[in-house]
Amino acid sequence: MSRSMHIRRLWMPLSGAAALLAVVGTLQAEFLAYDAVARATTPVATPTPQPQAQPLVTLAKQKQDGAVLTVKRTWWSAKKDQIEASLTVKIPNGALSLATADDAKNRHDFLLEFRHSDGTAFAECDLDVKRVKKKQAVFAAKEIYRRGILQIKSGVCDPDTATEVAEQTIPDVRPGDVVILKDATGSELLSATFIKTK
Repeated sequence: MSRSMHIRRLWMPLSGAAALLAVVGTLQAEFLAYDAVARATTPVATPTPQPQAQPLVTLAKQKQDGAVLTVKRTWWSAKKDQIEASLTVKIPNGALSLATADDAKNRHDFLLEFRHSDGTAFAECDLDVKRVKKKQAVFAAKEIYRRGILQIKSGVCDPDTATEVAEQTIPDVRPGDVVILKDATGSELLSATFIKTK
């Protein structure tokens, strides 16, 4: 075999490999270019932010004769509902017949009656003695329902006075309804109207 024939045989495999490498390089370049275009034109999926849950709060508050009556209904959803009521009284208090701290400790007849704007009574809560000091007394009721189960309770609330069934719900107070503080004689001692808060 001549020297020139040997060189050609060595050169041909090298030329084929070089051609193959060139083709592979071209394909890689085209793929990178395509990938860059795809990234630029394809929208990126981002998680949608969930809105912050804002509870619906309906509030009634009245200050009168050394007493503060506050009733708040907070509604998050059908699975969570809450009502809080508090009566804070300065002692002595003639309007509520609380002359001393002992009078407050023995007082168990405060009742909250809920009425619609037309005057129809629909619910009520009995207040428990929560805290008594020498110059101040606090009476309260609080109920929280989660998934229809009562989890925190003080006082006793009846959300529907038209029935004698123990409903597992919160009194459905709404803006315009009225809450009235009464005693065992039925005397109306304080009243406040519910408003919707932000």
